[in-house]
Amino acid sequence: MNVFSFPDNSDDITELEQRFTLDSLDNWNTSAGLVESAIHMIQQTISGAECRVFVHVPEAREYREIDREGIASIPDDSLFSGCLAMCDTGLSLDQFFSEFALEDPLLHELLTVSYGAYYIYPIVHRFSLLAFILLCQPAINLLNSPMTASRDHIDFLDDVASRMKINLYASSIADRRQRELIGIARFPARLKRHHSIAELSSHILEDLAEQIPFDRGVYYEFDEYLHKLIPAAWSGIPTEPGVLESGKGVSGHAVEKRRALYIPDRSKHPSFSFINEEAFIQGSFISAPVCTDKRVIGVITIARKPESGESFGVEHRYTLEIAAAFTASEISSRRLYDELEQSYFSTVASLSRALEAKDEYTRGHSERVMTYAVGIARTLKLSPESVRRIRYAAILHDIGKIGISDSIICKPSSLTDIEYAEIKRHTEIGYDIVNSGSFFAEIRDLIKYHHEKLDGSGYYAKHRGDYPWEAMIISLADIYDALTSDRPYREAFPREKALETLKEVIGISFDDRIYDAFTKWLVHSETAHPS
Repeated sequence: MNVFSFPDNSDDITELEQRFTLDSLDNWNTSAGLVESAIHMIQQTISGAECRVFVHVPEAREYREIDREGIASIPDDSLFSGCLAMCDTGLSLDQFFSEFALEDPLLHELLTVSYGAYYIYPIVHRFSLLAFILLCQPAINLLNSPMTASRDHIDFLDDVASRMKINLYASSIADRRQRELIGIARFPARLKRHHSIAELSSHILEDLAEQIPFDRGVYYEFDEYLHKLIPAAWSGIPTEPGVLESGKGVSGHAVEKRRALYIPDRSKHPSFSFINEEAFIQGSFISAPVCTDKRVIGVITIARKPESGESFGVEHRYTLEIAAAFTASEISSRRLYDELEQSYFSTVASLSRALEAKDEYTRGHSERVMTYAVGIARTLKLSPESVRRIRYAAILHDIGKIGISDSIICKPSSLTDIEYAEIKRHTEIGYDIVNSGSFFAEIRDLIKYHHEKLDGSGYYAKHRGDYPWEAMIISLADIYDALTSDRPYREAFPREKALETLKEVIGISFDDRIYDAFTKWLVHSETAHPS
């Protein structure tokens, strides 16, 4: 009877099982999931040890445990991190501190005492430290003999680190893309911070640089009539770019095709390498038109120099296209709003002019009051929203006089007490007129209280703080224009006399801050527009 004996291949089976186990590190959905799998696997294999993994978090510029965030962190520009990035294998923690002569007792104590770490293994990809593994002795075993890493443990960590290096690098790219998506989702909010289309255009490259780093960039506005690209903003270019014909250069081609262009290296491109226009665009570049379905607004072109060693990727093209679409939408919305605003204001101004046409002495009064009030507001550096409210309130401040008898408004002599009481009603009538529309909700009180005084001696006996302070701006503008305009009962005051009269009512009708802003604006206005 023959008895067959089989060779003992238990080691091969163990190795095969270990390989299958390591394959689970390839099945990850998130960075946290990958790290948790690695920790579980290491603790299952290295009996009695605890495992901690510190992962690089680029936005925080530090290494930390993503499964225990906030416990501890190590800056990515520390000497510890730099030295660890130079290691190609693991070593005992004491040996690591000793070999690199690291003088950081606080960090050493943190790792050895708080964590009980005894072995460290770096995970390095292309000289970049992606993460590091710590083998730690559990707190309940600290009184026992210190733990060490055996040869089998080190070999196993070699295999784990090899798998994690690949997957952490892939994970870091995926995380970076997600952060970029989150960043571009915030891009519209950045655009809305700008107060005007001109300001948005002048800062578009700065805003874009937060999403895509580049060396050179230019934003052209498209002239629909001339079919030319006019440079509105540029960065990294020593001199102002020239005006570009549509269809010419890199940017002109993007506008003509109405689609983004992405070229990894201009010098190697069979067409763009021979185009003379926009010679400052070298190396890798992307150009994306800023357009809607109906019109071209402009074009953004960014480039990375050949010597930078890093070209754009396709994902940067997509990001620029998204940013260009957001920009086009914001500019289109603002243009539409500005057109509606101007149309609405023109209607309002026409009503005011129609009212003042009754009296040759007050003709143009509201528009002049508006000019003065807006000048004061801008000198005070009020927000665009506040300036807008004051502009509307000033042009409409006397709209209530439409409900006052022409015989009173146009009376050439002094008013009686009864007539004066009647004309005082114009502020209440004006309030009621604008109170019917939500558009004027923010200005109705300015119209109602523009004759109030700080000491309570105004139409409604309101004191300082009981009515909007911006009403003082309209009050000063109103008084100044009345003083410097001809009236049936007196001639217009010269500027110096009017200012002296205004000075006498500082603290009564308005405060000195508003008076000072007005005089400053008046001087600047006369300097800028001498008669």
